[in-house]
Amino acid sequence: MQVTKTKFDPIALSILWSRLISIVDEAGTTLQRTSFSTVTRESNDFAVVLMDRKGRSIAQSSVSVPSFLGVLPILTKALLKDYFPENTWREGDVVMTNDPWLCAGHKPDIGIVSPIFHKENLIGFIGTIAHSPDMGGVLWGAGSRDLYEEGLMVPPTKLISAGKPNHTLFSILEHNVRAADQTIGDIRAQIAANDQGIRSLMKLMQENDLTDLQDLADAVINASEKAMREALLAAPDGSYSYEYDTDGDGLGNGCHFEITINIKGDEIHADYTGTSGAHPLSINAVLNYTFAYTAYPIKCTFSPDVPNNDGSFYPIKVTAPKGCLVNAQKPSPLGARNITGNMLHSVVFGALAKAVPEQVQADCGSACWCIVLNGEHKGKEFVEYFFLNGGYGARPNMDGEHVLSFPTNVANVPIEVLETDVAVRVTEKSLLKDSAGEGKFRGGLGQRFSFVNVGEKPLNISLLTEKTQTPAKGILEGKDGQMGSIQIIPEREFPPKGLDKLFPGEELILTLPGGAGYGSPADRDKAAIAEDKILGYIS
Repeated sequence: MQVTKTKFDPIALSILWSRLISIVDEAGTTLQRTSFSTVTRESNDFAVVLMDRKGRSIAQSSVSVPSFLGVLPILTKALLKDYFPENTWREGDVVMTNDPWLCAGHKPDIGIVSPIFHKENLIGFIGTIAHSPDMGGVLWGAGSRDLYEEGLMVPPTKLISAGKPNHTLFSILEHNVRAADQTIGDIRAQIAANDQGIRSLMKLMQENDLTDLQDLADAVINASEKAMREALLAAPDGSYSYEYDTDGDGLGNGCHFEITINIKGDEIHADYTGTSGAHPLSINAVLNYTFAYTAYPIKCTFSPDVPNNDGSFYPIKVTAPKGCLVNAQKPSPLGARNITGNMLHSVVFGALAKAVPEQVQADCGSACWCIVLNGEHKGKEFVEYFFLNGGYGARPNMDGEHVLSFPTNVANVPIEVLETDVAVRVTEKSLLKDSAGEGKFRGGLGQRFSFVNVGEKPLNISLLTEKTQTPAKGILEGKDGQMGSIQIIPEREFPPKGLDKLFPGEELILTLPGGAGYGSPADRDKAAIAEDKILGYIS
């Protein structure tokens, strides 16, 4: 690779790069603080990306879930190529879409892209993706039978044209979703975040006498690409394969993953040939989403310290057979594709353990369990999300953390917020003794979380769980973590993935899995075992 020389010396580049990240972080704070839903405000399920006029990512917000890695540049490049050529953008435009194949893989993720002009010249774009509280159809989760049951799909459309709102589109959205004030409020928060990012960028350009972003974009992207390629060159060339099975529907119809990773020089190719076909439940993933959750563990392995932008991902190629679980085609349902994406780190790390064992981690205890509640509270309809996690996988030099989210980094909704917004009472939230996989370094503990409907009406509930039938897999002789479980009192059937109701007085008890161990348990430090016993982590 020949890196283009730029006019920025290393110190100036470092300062400007940090400023760019601060700009998108500030925009992210604007989005978070002006949003209406807990999924954005509390759980941080969003991303902000600054791009050049070609749609290449320059900087991504520090608070950002990996599912959005590289997605906004993919979307913006598609907008430029197929929908809004460069010469058709006007200052004050805002384009919206939730097309899963252009955006982040399912309809609740809304992409909002705004052009950036400087002295009447288009110099770049800024975009946000955020998980909308609702897009109509069946309640978000795995309960839909096809794409069309998952609600409204908006093709790339100008939500605002040269500063003038598209009232027709706003009205269509408002009349097709539950809790419209939350959904419309979050969309407006995304627009506000883009506007804030543009204002801050203009100030940066003025302070540094910049008339264009291109030289700075080239310098930042080249630096990230160089770091990734150098890290790959240090790894042994070869072909590394791994197989991995998951719950699927949790009722016997599981999923099978196969991956072959080829490292050759300064490039890496991950191929999913052999993976299951599309699943009847809506746990299928589109290829851009699969790329995001494959590229993320690869970047964690080889170049974890360099901020994300397009350059980091140029050496990475991801392929999968058309129509399979991780390259789903219309009309496959996609609503709960996050369950599938959140397990790809296990598949990638399993293969890379054969090449760079000291740079990977063991399997995590859950693919981020998701609970969505819908009903009426205090006279208003609500849609409330919250997320739960099992134990983190052990690493080559330390134990896994307890109940820590990975690879997604969505935050937990505080119990006080949940109990204020919904007629539920949390009855237990505790670490689960003996749930972690043993090893030279043990996995993190899972947890028990339970709550009861204390209202007078049933609550609609969408539940997404994983590893109730298959455990988190240990690595390099590490042991598997303990599987999770679901119980409802009074006892009755309840779907591991899907839709149901929680009736007044019923209690749902969720036991989340433990993380897996790394290395042989025989090599574990005796003092660490003693400390685990004192802390009550093991019997």
